[in-house]
Amino acid sequence: MEFEGDAECGCRFPRGVYESGSEPDPLYTLANERTYLSWLRLAVTLLAGAVAIDRLFLESPRLGSEILTLGLVVIAFGTCGLGVRRWWATERALRLRQPLPGVGTPILGLAAIVLVGVGVIILVVTPRG
Repeated sequence: MEFEGDAECGCRFPRGVYESGSEPDPLYTLANERTYLSWLRLAVTLLAGAVAIDRLFLESPRLGSEILTLGLVVIAFGTCGLGVRRWWATERALRLRQPLPGVGTPILGLAAIVLVGVGVIILVVTPRG
């Protein structure tokens, strides 16, 4: 597929992705970008959850609420990093006509959800005081 425009001038960023291989079908590139945006939405949702927990325990903060809040923030930052890494690897594979990279991130997501769920249960069950 041939395209006109700035694809050939070498001015697209990140160069590590766009200087390798050839232009893939735009449908695949756009699908990859939508997946990346889903990672970002997940990170924003995790940050909103951290803010909600922080505000909920504003009057009487507890160690568990602070740990859970900071844990959600760390998981949100990790989600952003994994999203970028996944976008980069998939885009390179599309451009080089290679098989798409494997996905190990659902296991990490499951672990994060379980840890956060356990933290919320502990916060709800333990008496205040």
